[in-house]
Amino acid sequence: MDFSGAVSLLGRSSTDTEVQALMSRLAILRQPEVVLDENDGSVLNAQDWLLNKKLGVELGFEARSHLLGQEIEDPKNEPMLLTQIYFYCEHYDVGPYQGSLPAGLVASDSRISAQDRLAAYESTRRSYTRDTWELPQFQLIIGYANGGTNIGFVSCQLRPPPMPADYDDAALIPSTTNIMAALGKKLSDPALRLMFSPLRLEQNLEVDDGGLVGRFDKHLGLFLHFRYMKGGRDLALTHVLFYREYEADGARWPGTLPNGLHFDDSPEVVFRKITAEPIKHYDEEFTGDATWKFPEYTLQVLYSTMRNYILRVQASAPGVLPIA
Repeated sequence: MDFSGAVSLLGRSSTDTEVQALMSRLAILRQPEVVLDENDGSVLNAQDWLLNKKLGVELGFEARSHLLGQEIEDPKNEPMLLTQIYFYCEHYDVGPYQGSLPAGLVASDSRISAQDRLAAYESTRRSYTRDTWELPQFQLIIGYANGGTNIGFVSCQLRPPPMPADYDDAALIPSTTNIMAALGKKLSDPALRLMFSPLRLEQNLEVDDGGLVGRFDKHLGLFLHFRYMKGGRDLALTHVLFYREYEADGARWPGTLPNGLHFDDSPEVVFRKITAEPIKHYDEEFTGDATWKFPEYTLQVLYSTMRNYILRVQASAPGVLPIA
């Protein structure tokens, strides 16, 4: 059976008649829902996955409020949107998909062949262990099997809506260079307080494990951690975290990133820009991170191994380990 046309339904509600017809063709009976904690009713997962193992097709749904970066007010009645479709060609414990694939791909395509087929979108490609392209209607991700000799899966994903920083707040941010230079300085330092005063640092400090944290996640994608450095008696700026939109349930950091990085850099590009050997590096199924130690600071980059872009950049003061 051919399900390649289902990509036209990305972004529609699970209650849409065509989405329901798709689920019926896939013999999926359960309706997607927000996953709640049985004890207190809190939201455990705003995404839900429905898989037909025999046909090799999986549908991913996400709560509309969560997709838009909003609180889920009524989980039981929250609209669930179709945001991802997986076509499994060679995947553990899932039967191979036998229909046509999007973008003219075929299951036997090698990595080189797949890249050739998508040459029209080459300028959008981000690569690492997988390849990601920005097509007009969706993001297309290919995972490869057998050393890149054939396709393991094709995933078509709805692009998250942009969430830029608040314009007025963004106009108040210090330069990234100045923020990095403040690492290790005491919270009581007049220059540090003056630099962050436009952000109303005092009003945004909260008690955190081992110290205080300035949370500017909703509007600026920025966390400032103040902790006691080794042998110190005063709180100091030990960690700065710059977030991509949604990663801290808020906006994207609007300033520059350290070391010439950009949020849309793929892991491949990150390792080209930072040529030094990382002191720590590991990859998991969906994310990876690498850590470098420089004289002025320690830098950690967290990235997606699916969409192949930076999720978070963390800088910590000399001699201070990154927050996990």
